[in-house]
Amino acid sequence: MRGGFGHRISSGEKESFSIKELDKKVLKFLFHYLKKHVKTLLFAVFSMLMVTGSALVGPFLSKVAIDRYISQGNLSGLNWIFVFMLISYATLWFFSYYQTYLSNYIGQKVVGNIREDLYKHLQSLSIDFFKENNTGDIMSRVTHDVNALSDLVSTGFVHLLNDFFTILGIVFIMLFLDIRLALISFITIPFIFFVVYFLGKRMRIAYQGVREKLAELNADVEENLSGIRLIQALNREAVNTGNFKKLSWENLKANLKAASYFSLLFPVMNLSKVFGEALVLVYGGWGVVQGTVSLGVIIAFMGYVRRFFAPLADLSQVYNTYQSAGAALDRVYEYMEIKPKIEASGRAEFNEKEIKGEVEFKNVSFAYKNEDVIKNINIKIEPGEVFALVGPTGAGKTTIVNLLTRLYEVGSGQIIIDDTDIRDIPLKSLRNIISVVPQNIFLFDTSIKKNISYDKPNAEFEEIKNVAKQVQAHEFIKNLPDGYETKVGEGGVKLSGGQKQLVSFARAMLADPRVLILDEATSSVDAYTEVMIQKAMKELLKNRTVLMIAHRFTTLKRANKIGVLKEGELIDIGKHGELLTNNDVYRELFNKQKRDNQ
Repeated sequence: MRGGFGHRISSGEKESFSIKELDKKVLKFLFHYLKKHVKTLLFAVFSMLMVTGSALVGPFLSKVAIDRYISQGNLSGLNWIFVFMLISYATLWFFSYYQTYLSNYIGQKVVGNIREDLYKHLQSLSIDFFKENNTGDIMSRVTHDVNALSDLVSTGFVHLLNDFFTILGIVFIMLFLDIRLALISFITIPFIFFVVYFLGKRMRIAYQGVREKLAELNADVEENLSGIRLIQALNREAVNTGNFKKLSWENLKANLKAASYFSLLFPVMNLSKVFGEALVLVYGGWGVVQGTVSLGVIIAFMGYVRRFFAPLADLSQVYNTYQSAGAALDRVYEYMEIKPKIEASGRAEFNEKEIKGEVEFKNVSFAYKNEDVIKNINIKIEPGEVFALVGPTGAGKTTIVNLLTRLYEVGSGQIIIDDTDIRDIPLKSLRNIISVVPQNIFLFDTSIKKNISYDKPNAEFEEIKNVAKQVQAHEFIKNLPDGYETKVGEGGVKLSGGQKQLVSFARAMLADPRVLILDEATSSVDAYTEVMIQKAMKELLKNRTVLMIAHRFTTLKRANKIGVLKEGELIDIGKHGELLTNNDVYRELFNKQKRDNQ
């Protein structure tokens, strides 16, 4: 496919669009979801054919009524015409309902499935993806872009078939009634298709611009709402409002540009319809005078000409929907084509229950965007051992955590758990045996109870409460207005920094990991809260392998070994007293914290 739509978007090209560009892979992507509803789709198409057929009967019955009965003075025959018209309109009404309902049912199902799959796929992508794409743009693709497919899938395909068969039926009937008059009526068709083709190429580019501007607007709103406290603290409201107005104006201009192209279609259709009717009246009227065309044929032709341009006008509406949805499909398909960098399946037989917890880094190196971050690290942590890492900011401590949890893949070397390379362990199993208490705590906008049990949603309340007691969180939780049912707010905004740390600690402990990672877990905790955590630390670390990253040296007392990192290299391993005597970097870090605490 030479990169498909995703290639064209990512390269920034603004190519003109034609049906041919909707290549096989993209069609396959869309029809993969449609084929699950083949039976329903077939009944919707059948309903559409019945609607089309019953709609085409009317003008022909008018022709028969005029030429066979009215002109012959046989008024009794009109009763049958009346009955047939009633039957045709009843059929039209009945099957119109099913056509509309079933096509919308299919559309909503397909769009729902695409959104679910896109969301699931996004969660499988590496951290690099989320660093390189802003949240607003991702949200826009999952919501607005997927929604834009709804009209195309729910009504676009069925209407397209309806219009196609309507036009085909009208052409056949008109040629059957009078070939010369039919050909005269078709004079405007080439002009219509030229205009649609000409405007369609520009509409596609315009709708791509609409999608991009909407994504920028969403990104700005998401970012500003997330940082509202900082915005207010720094008095940035006026500046940010100005930036928002600019983005909103650009979004408005992009929509108006797309609308300007679309607004030209209906005048063209109306002009063509009027011109077609005039041709029928002039040429057909001349034929009636000459006796070569019957009055009934003229009446039927007038009805069919009006019906002929209605589906053409409808096709222009479908074409507009198609252009908008096509631009959205570009963006959805681009994300779906991105392959996860981390293989999730694993290649080894792995029993989580038999894990001892031995962790070993063998000659591990890692580079991010060609910049060396970790250089030839060798660490061995025995089962049940507490190993601490210290080092200046940017030394690579958190990167080591990300490598162990496979948020990133090692560049070279191996990380081994119980004699098995972590790349051979199914990702789900790996993350079941490892729990992380991160430096920057994120809590969901739900209750404390649900936040603690996030990794174990079926946990009993007593189990949750016991874990909270272990990490000294129970006391502050029970004093909250709703206890464990207290909502913490977005990101845990209703809790203090120390309280969020304790909830996060309880969440990790409830998962009962074999390997526990404390990534500067007490860096944001006040002295009193830290004392409570230290009280629980002995019990919490029992029978677990622990990788501890900390700036506070009070947390290092429980470490069996301490590793010192500097600029991505492990320069020393030892105990606190040994490193304080023999390692300049460690001593400098210790003295700096001592000065800061004074």
